Parts: sequence; C-alpha cells; structure tokens
Amino acid sequence: MISVIIPAWNALRWLPETLGSVMSQKGARFEVVLVDDGSTDNTADYVAREWPQVRLVRSENRGVSHARNLGTAEAQGELVKYLDADDLLLPGTLARQESLMSANPGSDVVYGNWQWLKEQADGRFELGEKVLRRIEDAHADPELAFLSDFWCPTGAYLYKRSFLQNILPWKEWLPIIQDARFAWDAAAAGARWMHDEEISVLYRHHRKGSVSTRNAEAFLRDCLTNVADIQTLWAADQLGLESARAGSVAQTLAALARKLAPLNEELFQESLKRLEMVSPGYQPSTPLGLAVLSKLLGYHRAVRVAAVLDRLKKPSAFVVP
Repeated sequence: MISVIIPAWNALRWLPETLGSVMSQKGARFEVVLVDDGSTDNTADYVAREWPQVRLVRSENRGVSHARNLGTAEAQGELVKYLDADDLLLPGTLARQESLMSANPGSDVVYGNWQWLKEQADGRFELGEKVLRRIEDAHADPELAFLSDFWCPTGAYLYKRSFLQNILPWKEWLPIIQDARFAWDAAAAGARWMHDEEISVLYRHHRKGSVSTRNAEAFLRDCLTNVADIQTLWAADQLGLESARAGSVAQTLAALARKLAPLNEELFQESLKRLEMVSPGYQPSTPLGLAVLSKLLGYHRAVRVAAVLDRLKKPSAFVVP
C-alpha cells in the first residue's frame, strides 16, 4: 500500500483539485494522510466533512517539515509519497510508480518527470514546460547532483518506507529548502534510484512567487545553512572533501556570496569565510567579467563590484516595461 502524505496550511482553495487528483488514482492501493498545520481557513473542517476517507491529523502551526514528520508517523503504507497541498498527481502515477518499484526490487526511490502549472494574470492556471530530466543529467554522483541544480517537487518521488528510516526526520531547521535537502539526504544514505519517464506531478507556480522568491534573503540564508551543514558532514566522513566535493561546495558558496553581497553583509562574510576554507584563493572561471575582476581584485572585492554593476544595469522599479 502507498501512503500519500499531504501537509496543508490554509490550503482550502487547492484541496478540492489536489485531493481529487489523488482519489481518482486507479490500479493501486493507497491511503491519504493529510496534516493540517494550524490552518485558519477551515481546511481541517472541509477535509473532515467532504473527504471522510482521508486520515486527518490536526496540528498547531509548526511548518511543513513538522507536518510531514507527523504524517509519516501516522502512515501505514510500505511506500510513501509526499504531495504538496497545491500540486496535482497525474492519472496513473501511483500504479505506475508502484509497478516500477516492484519490477526493480533493489530500488529505494522512484522519481518522475514533472510539469509546471503556471498561474496567469486572470488567476487561471495553464500547463507550462515539462521537466524531463534524470539525476545523472546534473551529475553522475547523486550527492553532487542534488547539491548543484537537480530538483523535483516532492510529489515526483515514491519512497520505500524501509529506506526512509535512514533519512528521517524532515529537517525542521530548514524552513524553506527542506525538500531539496531531503532528496540530498536520500542520496547521501546511498539510495538506489529508479527513473519514471512519465510526467508524474503538476507543480503549481503562483504569480506571487514561492517563499524563495518572496523573501530572497531568507531563502539564501537557508541555502547557506544547508551547504555549511553538508560541508561539515563531508569533511567528517571517509572520503572527506575530495576534489569533486570541494569543487561543488566552492561553486555553491561562490554563487551564494554573489547573491548575498547586496543583501546581507553578515551572511556574505560567512559565505566568503567558508569558501576560503574549502578553496583558498578561489578564482571563478565564469562569467568572464567576474573572472577577470577576481584576478585583479580577489573574489570578495570582485563580487562587490559585480553587485554594484548589476544594480546599475537593472531598470528602475518605477519604469513601465
């Protein structure tokens, strides 16, 4: 049986469609565990009234990771899928991914392709680009792939419950990028991956943006906290910070430093300090302008100059495009 775990906070607008996309799944045995994370929009009352077959867990507002942890503790399935409250499962996803897992008993995680569902100016949502990508398209080493730029919505993954014990709990100290870290934790625990080549989930993109776009500083703080923790974990294991790992950490920290330079001096300095630890005298190879400036001024000064130039290039917020 598959346990579909849905954390929900003030999700009343989305739940009819989201729960409908799950309940209409054919060919698989499944249960739905919905954790209401202290909603104030009557989410829990709606679910209890309209979807009595859903196992409803009520909680005070403690964040999405806490809600997923609660849901996991309640789940009874041998397989687990985490689905965000505003995302949609495509028909046949549960049966197909369960079949892939059964046909490949050595696999720990099935992950599927996905597609954007983008909000339009009038509030409607229309299908956007399809993301058809394997982990190895980002890097042959899954840990490096997930640290760099490989990402899927939570609903794209199906986990063996027995494997989840190696990576739980969800990290409540990463409020924004906990989903990316959970996938990295799976890679670090030696997950054996199976790719589902079909589109498994529609990922809703809101015009007002996600938490990461609404609060860039908070998002970057989370990213820095995450890479610093991974840097520490890698330094302590048998492989240590060998060249590929060191290079991946350095690239991530360098990118964070550039983004943090105009936003937060303390975090900017922390990213530079960690960058110097892993790659003393770091010099970027791209972009060309930054690479040249870094050779002349050093990376930390070059980043400051680049930040000023970036601001000068951007049009005023008051200019109508």
